[in-house]
Amino acid sequence: MVGFSHRIQIRHIVVDKKEVADLLKSTIDEAKSPKGKIQMLMRLAEKYSSCSSKEDGGNLGWVELSSDDPRHKKYEPVLKNHELERIIREALLDLKMERGVLYGPVETPEGHHLVLISNEFGEDRAPGFTGSSL
Repeated sequence: MVGFSHRIQIRHIVVDKKEVADLLKSTIDEAKSPKGKIQMLMRLAEKYSSCSSKEDGGNLGWVELSSDDPRHKKYEPVLKNHELERIIREALLDLKMERGVLYGPVETPEGHHLVLISNEFGEDRAPGFTGSSL
């Protein structure tokens, strides 16, 4: 059936120093539920993130991980920070990321990122991560 896709919404905080990222991570991890972690990241992103996404709670947008649409054989990078997108895709492929669980800090030339999946669309994670956001 053409039309199935698995998409995730990515939120993050990026800061200059790893020590700050570690402190923010421990603060976010104090939240008991996945929803609480997402809300905490959104609040802290607005206050501390150096990315313009902080105006929208650290929202980087939607990334399509898999699609049964035969036109999507390879993914085209969606995020402005291609290195961060590569790190996220690899973590997902290795099953190191899941919705509502904070991932990181990971470092790119922009700084130290804390990343999480705030929403998912599509029921099952497909083993082949292909396609890109529309």
